[in-house]
Amino acid sequence: MPPRDEQEFEQRRQQIIDGALAVFADKGFEKATNKEIADAAKINSPGLIYHYFEDKIDLLYQVLLARMPLIKVLDSAESMLDGPPEEVLPPLMLMALRATDQWPTIAIAKIVIAESMRNPRVARMVSEVGPGRGLRLLASYLERQMAAGRLRRVDPHAAARLLVGPIIAYMITRHVFEQPEALALEPEVMARTAVDTFLHGMLVRPEAGPPA
Repeated sequence: MPPRDEQEFEQRRQQIIDGALAVFADKGFEKATNKEIADAAKINSPGLIYHYFEDKIDLLYQVLLARMPLIKVLDSAESMLDGPPEEVLPPLMLMALRATDQWPTIAIAKIVIAESMRNPRVARMVSEVGPGRGLRLLASYLERQMAAGRLRRVDPHAAARLLVGPIIAYMITRHVFEQPEALALEPEVMARTAVDTFLHGMLVRPEAGPPA
């Protein structure tokens, strides 16, 4: 067990992360003040934030790592990507779509998208831990499946974006525009349809034998 001072340090750090997420979600990243974050985190001094984090962008980075459900999906995916696509992709897609239905995903996505449009440093940071990492991981898996002869040979980076596109469309139409059709569409149905459609065009089918 870590020493008590280390436990207290980490507990306070997590308080600040939770406070920052609440304030960022309410005010947006740019308008959120250290005082508001400190109040939400129930710490006495706004200056204490920089004892735990380098700056405000580092705090956003830690919020993303610690509270974004899709990051946890990426962590899990690394141990899943060894089997054939028919076995790997359906549960992976379902995990990702279920993660988009959790409140932190929507709140954090709105924060980082808005700030990435203004700040190239934030855009690079978000891409590195989220979309960039996920797409590289998926493209690497698809490339291995193509090399094994299970999938048609296409550009693996294009194929990865083709598979991820439905997740983004589902999240935007469901949680940003709140379209009735998207709200009624269950993640399980969306995941199954997206993967089936992708594999229909990508799987290498055994050649049919001669007619009897």
